Amino acid sequence: MRAREPETILAKKRCNLVAGRPTWAEIDLDRIAHNLDVIRDRCGGHVQVLGVVKADAYGHGAVSIAHALARAGVERLGVASIAEAMELRQAGVTLPIVVLAGNYHQAEQLLQQNHLEPVIFRHEVLDALEASMDRNGDPLAVHVKVDTGMGRLGCALSEVESLVDRVQRSPLFSLAGVMSHFARASEVGPQTAQQFSEFTKCLEKSRWQGSLRHCANSAAIFADADYHLDMIRPGLCLYGVDPFESASDGRLLPVLSWWTRINTIRELPAGAAVGYGGRWVSRRPTRMGILPVGYADGYPWASEGRAEVVVRGQRVPVIGAISMDMTAVDLTDLVEVSELDPVALLGGDSGKAIGAKELSRWSGRLVYELLCGIGPRVTRVYRAGGLRQTGVLDLRVIQS
Repeated sequence: MRAREPETILAKKRCNLVAGRPTWAEIDLDRIAHNLDVIRDRCGGHVQVLGVVKADAYGHGAVSIAHALARAGVERLGVASIAEAMELRQAGVTLPIVVLAGNYHQAEQLLQQNHLEPVIFRHEVLDALEASMDRNGDPLAVHVKVDTGMGRLGCALSEVESLVDRVQRSPLFSLAGVMSHFARASEVGPQTAQQFSEFTKCLEKSRWQGSLRHCANSAAIFADADYHLDMIRPGLCLYGVDPFESASDGRLLPVLSWWTRINTIRELPAGAAVGYGGRWVSRRPTRMGILPVGYADGYPWASEGRAEVVVRGQRVPVIGAISMDMTAVDLTDLVEVSELDPVALLGGDSGKAIGAKELSRWSGRLVYELLCGIGPRVTRVYRAGGLRQTGVLDLRVIQS
């Protein structure tokens, strides 16, 4: 994905003036649709898809991603909180939205009013919902969550039958699904198979018929077809990060690339120290570039001494301590380079692109953490169907 400076500046939540500080993320919405096709090929057409867009769609921008997924045909979306769901509803997203994190305190009425689907994991949650619901309103669709080994939210295996039965008998609720979540799906070992076995056993004892059974996250989708059941919950793989090294045979494409431009070039003599602490010292005359990006933008401070970026199709090393707002790179080995040249921090020219897993290894941070941590000072620029726009891109404006 090559860099182009954004042409349009819109006053949106996650925008800044790129002309004043040229650091931006390019999000290719056509690749979202492509990755969804890869995932559907893995699962078959009978399996529904809940696209996970929590945490601002892993830093990609929840509203634009949600519209892209709706256009591509997902059946549901998943968010962490009612606030995240309300952002989508206010932006015109009409798909069913599952609120995954289980915190509804003092906001229960919003679930029913906005046709949101909460995750239920104990009777006390149902008690609170019943107390706040409009008896004349539509029944509230819910998903009962079972703890099969994750150890967070979820009812005990012994409680599944009573929770499901209560939901099925109540005129206030409808049972949309019964779900669980794997703790170690990306690891080789028996734990995930054991969790799945526990989940299927509890389903045999409950009246789940007519609802969706779901437990597969990104790793589980590619680990074993048995885990797909009625619906899958892809997150990271939607954004083009393979949960294993080659589970998708390279078909998943990264959706986000992160760019900046060289602000200043300086010539340093041998023996010059760069950055806080002076930990990097030039061993030769060095051409140094200063980039207007730092850890306040989400670029990982802990990648010092290991990270690389791409300039003019070549990788160059990051040097010195990464600052809050600036990062230094060694440009000495480039034949040609100029101020304002684009620099790929993540992604970039094919063959030399910086992968999310690579940056993760350099920094010791999870890929999830890196993507979610790309901050609000980094302008999001969306591309789809020949359109390119800074700020939210609603794919409903593109005719099918």
